[in-house]
Amino acid sequence: MRSWYKALISCLVLSLILPAAALAQQASAPEISAQAAVLLDFQSGQILYSKDGQKAHVPASLVKIMTMYVALDQVKAGRVSLSDTVVVSEKAWSMIGSRMFLEPNEVVTVEQLLTGIAVVSGNDACVALAEGIAGSEAAYVQLMNAKAEALGLPMRFVDVHGLSDQNSVTAEAVARLARAYLIDHPEAIRFHQQVSFSYQPRSAKTPIVQYNRNGLLRSYEGADGLKTGQLEAAGYNLVATAVQNNRRLIAVILGSDSETKREQEAAALLNYGYRGYDLVNLAPLLEGKTARVFKGKQSQVGLMVEEPVISVPKGVGATMSVAIQTKDLEAPVQKGTEVGVLSIYLQEQLVKQVPLLAGEDVARGNLFKVLWDNVSWFLRNLIRRR
Repeated sequence: MRSWYKALISCLVLSLILPAAALAQQASAPEISAQAAVLLDFQSGQILYSKDGQKAHVPASLVKIMTMYVALDQVKAGRVSLSDTVVVSEKAWSMIGSRMFLEPNEVVTVEQLLTGIAVVSGNDACVALAEGIAGSEAAYVQLMNAKAEALGLPMRFVDVHGLSDQNSVTAEAVARLARAYLIDHPEAIRFHQQVSFSYQPRSAKTPIVQYNRNGLLRSYEGADGLKTGQLEAAGYNLVATAVQNNRRLIAVILGSDSETKREQEAAALLNYGYRGYDLVNLAPLLEGKTARVFKGKQSQVGLMVEEPVISVPKGVGATMSVAIQTKDLEAPVQKGTEVGVLSIYLQEQLVKQVPLLAGEDVARGNLFKVLWDNVSWFLRNLIRRR
């Protein structure tokens, strides 16, 4: 019963009347000079633009997205609290590059460290956080690599701050990491959207105020994150995200020539996504559609998808074709169980495949129903063999 039912159950063709703006000519993709770039639609998870998106690149401080992800995972699991304190080590204090200006033996909270990482890219804060949570930077790096593996992302980390040119990512992996990070920890955006951060070291008479290097926070409508990075081996990197009309996009720029250029090209990608694509709800396509269930109290189960949206170009004729392929199911079936595949075609080109899920629970049927379906199943297989 677990084998795929290989016949195509149904093929639906839907004419979608998109908003009036969809009648406009589709926007042209921008010319990007950076070594790699990606635009990802947050709601649908689709890559809308990619230039060398699967090519390995040095991330520089973009590593810190994963550093914060792992820390917030620990907070979410209850193993760490934002109010927990960390004693700053000599190693953390001695870090070069961007710093919070921590001093040895200072006591700081996890929340202060996270803010220092997100806003001012503090390398000292990264090491202090790693030592406070995992005992050492090396142990924390293991958690980061394990997280990348769990997410299925081609990433390799050797430190928690990004100073090494041995760290490796791809633009598409960074975009998907940012999406997973914000899905799992939507509260994290409050750290990244801060324009400035004030911290007073123990020996200072007044607080040190530093400003977020992500200039889009001040210049692009709806921008609220996410992280900058720069290293000689990497060039200028940026993960930019914004929300307009309740829609979030994520742009990744790797290997740009300057801070100004990375912001200009990230903004161009975001504009391209907002002006050139619409989100379409897939849920109406599945109304009344079912998968066959054997030996259950009911013989059909409704269908749903986990992410019921797709991003489609404006002005494409507003026609999508959708193919539904389902498994033969044997009760009991739990809601959310994968029961098939929904294939979405745009102008006869496959643009996305998503798992079909059971929309409800189906309990095991009575003895008569089980026996009847056993006979039906036997006869069905007998006919197929002929």
